[in-house]
Amino acid sequence: MTDSASGQGSLPMWDQVAALRDFIHGRTYAAAVPTIRLNGEPPHAPDSALARVAEVNQALYQVTSHLCSRLYAELETGMPGPLAAASWEALVSIAEVWREDPELPDGVSELLPVKPQ
Repeated sequence: MTDSASGQGSLPMWDQVAALRDFIHGRTYAAAVPTIRLNGEPPHAPDSALARVAEVNQALYQVTSHLCSRLYAELETGMPGPLAAASWEALVSIAEVWREDPELPDGVSELLPVKPQ
């Protein structure tokens, strides 16, 4: 791990960010499976539960991608600052829901903050 320039704690290594991104994207895709339409199927009704699930999944995918892009750019500078720390904190907040998931990538669970008792 690298220390953030702002002194706000540890930041992940590039490969840890990629592993977490891939994990979140995988979970997003798995949750969206019921919303996938085959060629020729009509779109979901605009206010249907399936349409909302598809929107939420797309939003989570985009947010995760954006946060990772910002974090990669900061890590690449060799002097990551507050933007890197904020991006990592946001990714960690997304990942905390999967804290106990046995498929959470190796090395990621120890990057999550300690769960309060």
